[in-house]
Amino acid sequence: MPAFIPTPAQLSQRFAAYLLGQTFTAADGTQVTLDANAPGSLEQVLAIVHGLSDAELYRYLRDWLLEMMPDTATIDGWLPRLGNMWGVPRKSATAGIGNVVFTCSQAVVIPAQTLLTVDGSVQWATTAEASIAAGASSSVAVQATSTGTTGNVGGNVTLTLVSPVAGVTSAVTDTQGIAGGAAIEDQQSWRNRILDRIRNPPAGGNQDDYETWATNAGATYVNAVRGWVGVGTVGVIVAMAGPTAPTDAEVAAIQTYIDDPSRRPVRANAVVVAAQVVPQDITLSITPDTDANRDAVQEAVDTYYASTKIGAKLLVSGLDAAIGAIPSLTSYLLTAPTANVQLAANQIAASSTIAWQAAS
Repeated sequence: MPAFIPTPAQLSQRFAAYLLGQTFTAADGTQVTLDANAPGSLEQVLAIVHGLSDAELYRYLRDWLLEMMPDTATIDGWLPRLGNMWGVPRKSATAGIGNVVFTCSQAVVIPAQTLLTVDGSVQWATTAEASIAAGASSSVAVQATSTGTTGNVGGNVTLTLVSPVAGVTSAVTDTQGIAGGAAIEDQQSWRNRILDRIRNPPAGGNQDDYETWATNAGATYVNAVRGWVGVGTVGVIVAMAGPTAPTDAEVAAIQTYIDDPSRRPVRANAVVVAAQVVPQDITLSITPDTDANRDAVQEAVDTYYASTKIGAKLLVSGLDAAIGAIPSLTSYLLTAPTANVQLAANQIAASSTIAWQAAS
């Protein structure tokens, strides 16, 4: 049972009751009983101060006991220590990675660390030297020079060389764009990974291990599938936050992380695969049909699909529960889907634009 924390008033009353049970001998030899309930007395002031100070001690001890527990620890308290104890460091902020297609009018050698930008506020640097023949185009790996989401950019975006290179006629992000830039890991995500490590300790390469490794490398959703391309192989299906499909660069980064000899079992053959994001069509009518309610429904549907896993079975009852929990709706009719949907082992669900129908 949880520990009872008395209020300052209760602690003051305890102090007063204790004093009333004690007898003191005054300087003149008389027996005196001190009453802390007497209004305006010094004893009453002492009782109040005692109650306040002891209540603060109770709260302090409670808070630090909670800090010692991994499910309630905070970043400003014991969470870093628990992460260190269990070998689960906090994920640092990451820089966006991807590929830029350079087109050249003459033979060009593009040095490593060649800088590109869109408007000067964010820059990307090539990560290796690239030789491109005259009249040819070539894809070159790049990485943002700063961490965070500002280094992410969509596909087919024209970039500009910070210092022009003779012969380069254009530099455009490939169709997948530059992705993977993220802020330092938030408290809840870190806590969840520590709890997962406690609940699922390393087991020499079982399903939980591969899911943990892929998550540590940046994936948000993971499904480790035994025998993906034959006996002795593991398919590590990954998707990023959203959910969104990872870019080739993100897949390669996760593969490199898992392939580190300190992690992957020696004889394991693991291949990281991008999940297929499958939008789910929804047809719905709501009452009252207002913009605010439509926004609330869309958010609830998005949240439901974001909570499902790769290869999950999508339940109509799950959608019903998500939509039915919106307090401002008096009624609704879910016309589609009408049956549960079983996703393939490499598929993850995402909501699409809802087809709204008039309420009957």
